[in-house]
Amino acid sequence: MSDDARLRDRIDRDRLLLAAVLLVGIAGTGIVRRQLGVMGYNAIGRVVFVLGYGGTVFLVWYGWIRPLDITGPDDGRELPRSAEGAVDTDGDAEAGGDAGVEADGDASR
Repeated sequence: MSDDARLRDRIDRDRLLLAAVLLVGIAGTGIVRRQLGVMGYNAIGRVVFVLGYGGTVFLVWYGWIRPLDITGPDDGRELPRSAEGAVDTDGDAEAGGDAGVEADGDASR
């Protein structure tokens, strides 16, 4: 397979759109802000940069991050227990085969 074919496989429409949004939203607003500051419109340049950068963050969140299904495990799913015994929320080991052994290995009296 040639290098061009591998490059075309890795670059799809979604990645190009993301690159364009980031380029225009970050670099583009920075360049416009700088030019407005040079021309004497520093306050307008700040507003343009803040709105452009904020809009870029919103678009990236809305278009690429929000649709992701980022969830934890289901409540009904059982997690595997370790060989030493599970640890409860207080940090104490569950009662089991080691119930009478202290942390330093001496048997309790």
